Amino acid sequence: MGMVYAQTEEADRAYEYLQKAVAERPAYPEALNNLGVLYLRKRQPADAENSFKEAIRLAPSFEQSYFNLARLYAIEGNNAAARQLLTDLLKQHPDDAQIQRALSQLPQ
Repeated sequence: MGMVYAQTEEADRAYEYLQKAVAERPAYPEALNNLGVLYLRKRQPADAENSFKEAIRLAPSFEQSYFNLARLYAIEGNNAAARQLLTDLLKQHPDDAQIQRALSQLPQ
């Protein structure tokens, strides 16, 4: 439900549902990732970073959280951190075209 509300631009209701999902199941990386996206939309970068990092900690193979955290770093102008994060991810998945593409889009 949280993502349904997020897609209809009802951020407060989306936040409510995603918070409930995480409260009921703290090891729910998808909900943490989506909560991070909401925090990013609400211009709460520290909360977004924490959500993405927790999702990565819980599910290191869930790539979307890496991409979102790298995007946050790039938005904040920390391209070095974004590049490092994606480079580390690429080491885990050396043939992943999506990771390679994301790295190539980062400014030097």
